[in-house]
Amino acid sequence: MSRARTAQRGRKSQNDRLQLEDILYVLRTGIPWRDLPRYFGKWQSVYSRFRRWAQQGLWYSFLKTLGELYADEEYIMVDSTIMRIHQDGSNPKGGQIRQAMGRSVGGLSSKIHMVCDALRYPLSYIITGGERSDVTQGKALLKRHLSEDSYALLDAGYDSNEIRMFMEQRKATSVIAYRKNRKQISDFDKHIYKERHKVENLFQKLKRFRRSSTRYEKNHLTFSSMVAIASILLYIKH
Repeated sequence: MSRARTAQRGRKSQNDRLQLEDILYVLRTGIPWRDLPRYFGKWQSVYSRFRRWAQQGLWYSFLKTLGELYADEEYIMVDSTIMRIHQDGSNPKGGQIRQAMGRSVGGLSSKIHMVCDALRYPLSYIITGGERSDVTQGKALLKRHLSEDSYALLDAGYDSNEIRMFMEQRKATSVIAYRKNRKQISDFDKHIYKERHKVENLFQKLKRFRRSSTRYEKNHLTFSSMVAIASILLYIKH
């Protein structure tokens, strides 16, 4: 009986690994679930497993754990990037606003607001419609990772008195570029600000995965999970 249970667990573990490989294949190539090659098995089973893990919060929880173990939060950087929505991902159930979609200059899109550490590791993110401005998500991302004596590097899109005051209350150093229309300007450390290119590099790497460079998913949860998996792989490949 014990051997039978051991064998059953071994088969289940192997099946989990195979289905994880299937999910990574979809992430990398952007292929529709229904078009998974037959040697991967039934696409319905693979998608159901992906969906179940997403609903359990597994992907984001894993990303959070990696951040707690390996992140260097001496410097944190916040920025955003636009993800165009594929025609197959438009017209979601419940409406576009509910699924974090919106109209921007480039058409229907979503925006990933992300914070990364000094080593270019992704820490956390918020997904909104593409029309939402960066400054609206600045505090929500900063409060998750901002600590005393840390530096926060942000571009002029986050230049607001509210964010600057928030960072001052947390005793953190703000390294924020100024908007052109700001009247009162004080110096900031432009040498440290040069490090902000790392968050741009992070987005470049993230968009090498087709499912996180273009939004194919109608559902916010499934798209967010794809972004989480891609972020996890950046830790593994670093």
